[in-house]
Amino acid sequence: MKDRTAETRTVTITFGEDGILVVRSHPGHDQSADDARENLETCRQLVGDKKAPVLVDLRQMGVLENQARKVYATEADFALAQAMLVDSAFTRIAANLFIRIANPVQPTRMFSSEDEAIQWLKGILA
Repeated sequence: MKDRTAETRTVTITFGEDGILVVRSHPGHDQSADDARENLETCRQLVGDKKAPVLVDLRQMGVLENQARKVYATEADFALAQAMLVDSAFTRIAANLFIRIANPVQPTRMFSSEDEAIQWLKGILA
């Protein structure tokens, strides 16, 4: 399987040969609930009928509206687990809020190292 990539207004999404779905925020783009639904639908199209662990790179993300957080927490039915990649106090706070308030149904952890996040997600696949 080759890597498959798609873009939306707010993110670039790649489903890699390793079976990990990587979602990278476009710099500074805020996300509404409609953006969240579009992003999730694009993820579903890339993974097809499979479930996949997901790396969400929040390092360039703008503001995530409350309703968008709820959509991500409850409608990411294709995700086996989520690793959130952060690199600043702002993205760490945003990720912590998501994990604590939205209470996603899949295992969700925060990482500052992409390599560590990918290793954790590979463990989900094993």
